Amino acid sequence: MKNKFVLMGVAAIIIALIFGGIAYQHLVAENMDEVYLNVAYSTLCLSIAVYVWHIKDEKQKHNSES
Repeated sequence: MKNKFVLMGVAAIIIALIFGGIAYQHLVAENMDEVYLNVAYSTLCLSIAVYVWHIKDEKQKHNSES
């Protein structure tokens, strides 16, 4: 069960890095609207990764108390 959360967190970080790379490419091309959009997507994916790892830790804590 905890491996599922770790894999989801890693996948979210990889997707965030992809969006970050796309944002950098648009920054070089000076297309700022696309830069802001991709930075927002990257931030969203990083937030999901942090939240998934928080859920994993809470479930571990809950299971150790039982």
